[in-house]
Amino acid sequence: MQQASSSNAPLLSVRDLSVDFGHGPSAARVVDGVSFDLHHDRTLAIVGESGSGKSITSLAILGLLKHLGGRVAGGEIRFHSDVLGRDVDLGQLSERDLRKVRGNEIAMIFQEPMTSLNPVYSIGSQMVETLALHQDLSRRDARRKAMEFLDLVRLPHVGRLLDSYPHQLSGGMRQRVMIAMALCCQPKVLIADEPTTALDVTIQAQILHIIRDLQAEMRTSVIFISHDMGVVSEMADDVLVMRASKPIEAGPVTEVLSRPAMPYTRALLAAVPRIGSMTGTTMPRLFAIPGQKTAPDAVPAKPVDRSKPVLEIEDLTVRFDIRGGLMSRVTHRVHAAEKVSFDIYPGETLALVGESGSGKSTVGKTIQQLQEPVSGAMRFHGQDIFSLPAEDRKAFRKQTQYVFQDPYGSLNPRKPVGESLIEPAWVHGLVTSRAEAREKVADLLVKVGLPAEHAGRYPHQFSGGQRQRLCIARALACDPSLIIADEAVSALDVSVQAQVVNLLMKLQAEQGLSYLFITHDMAVVERISHRVAVMYLGQIVEIGTRQQIFENPQHPYTRRLLSAVPVLDPGVRRSRPPLEGEIASGMRAVGDEPAPIEFVAIGDGHFVAAHAQ
Repeated sequence: MQQASSSNAPLLSVRDLSVDFGHGPSAARVVDGVSFDLHHDRTLAIVGESGSGKSITSLAILGLLKHLGGRVAGGEIRFHSDVLGRDVDLGQLSERDLRKVRGNEIAMIFQEPMTSLNPVYSIGSQMVETLALHQDLSRRDARRKAMEFLDLVRLPHVGRLLDSYPHQLSGGMRQRVMIAMALCCQPKVLIADEPTTALDVTIQAQILHIIRDLQAEMRTSVIFISHDMGVVSEMADDVLVMRASKPIEAGPVTEVLSRPAMPYTRALLAAVPRIGSMTGTTMPRLFAIPGQKTAPDAVPAKPVDRSKPVLEIEDLTVRFDIRGGLMSRVTHRVHAAEKVSFDIYPGETLALVGESGSGKSTVGKTIQQLQEPVSGAMRFHGQDIFSLPAEDRKAFRKQTQYVFQDPYGSLNPRKPVGESLIEPAWVHGLVTSRAEAREKVADLLVKVGLPAEHAGRYPHQFSGGQRQRLCIARALACDPSLIIADEAVSALDVSVQAQVVNLLMKLQAEQGLSYLFITHDMAVVERISHRVAVMYLGQIVEIGTRQQIFENPQHPYTRRLLSAVPVLDPGVRRSRPPLEGEIASGMRAVGDEPAPIEFVAIGDGHFVAAHAQ
């Protein structure tokens, strides 16, 4: 093997890596014979569906398998460590030596930031600890450097943020904190495991820009684990495709994505939603699913009945008080939603899109009565819900169900899934006997494409996509007329995402369901929605049909959202200039309220904020 000092030698070399969980005959091989080289100033993308072994490969490089019950069963992971001063096999290093390499020379951005950040320590404490440990900085210098890197990932109010705790931040903000923590030691190798999955397209574009800048300045090499083929196309120099623990195809990104040799790679690429693929069409259309021959328009969408809305939202306002000073007075307010108005009709999907912090999830939770509004009206089939006594709101809760982003966190890990599915029906008195409950559970599971006998299984026995199907089944238990899907498919692999979105559209066609589809994934929005409302800093700035928004966007923010979507074109490496100016925030001083938006009609049902004209 070549020495690391050679100019063309790989920085990291993995040869025939195999990983087992368990011992003896019952051992499960989750990575089988993986080999690749990572060179200086290069990005290697490892792609594949959930369960393919791509994340376990990265954990083996970091020496974290032993904490999960796994072990390196064969192969080598060669790396030249400047800290240790020698060429080493990472799979054989002692824990003491691994701690010197981990975080300092090889850092990782994990997919789920809430489980990676310590909930009892502030963001500043955790970043300062990392810098003090690896960079030998004083606490003052470490705090200053932490602020620099938080600013680098475009987080607002970084001074206040350092003293905040993980639960006080949105999912997108927590992910950016994780990225800042990984970058602050300026590692030689950065492993990014789905680093932008939970981020909005504009922030995602900026994070990708930051990672590329770091490569240019520090010659950092990146292992980019992702299921987003558009991001892979823009970021990667080389690609390794994995399936069922084995590598099946590898090579330069231009070759693998332009001329894939394996049918599985071609199927993965075919499942990628592409902006512009719906140009000229007015109705939603099913996704093509890898390995299936279902026509993309096999279930035609029904025309929406616009004679009477299911739900009317009028001037909905939600604010959160920020206290400060010696007397803990309210000094600022977060204007999460400010005079938001829209209607949803029977059988219609209204997509609510915008960046993290735009207020879209707040609107969804307020409709579901998980959050109290400051003012505004909400009429369901003409009845004002907010004016009803608390006891009388129960019927509305039955008719409106919520599907959350994290399916594992939404299901009780101690209960069989059958009990979780039928619980809403018990609460609302829709089932009265055990036999009726078992029959209802079996029907719900079949509706979402799962075997009825799986009712006795527990959440950890299902894949991510199956768990999301279970959450949809639970939402259907009360026979609702409106389902609020809050980032319900954003963390799923492209093929699983296609299956779940198709399921939602089929259920809509069969049962006439209405959806409020909250997401930042514009490519999915183009496929599933009838109308689109764009939110920015708590206010809707543009609303119209799917075709109007995507083919004739009028507001600058709408155009920015669309231009930030990664494009699956390996021959083109898009250059994105960094955003300039003060980072926008919905927090304002008391008395400094945002001016109400006046709309201008652009076309039939197409409205845009007047200040954009």
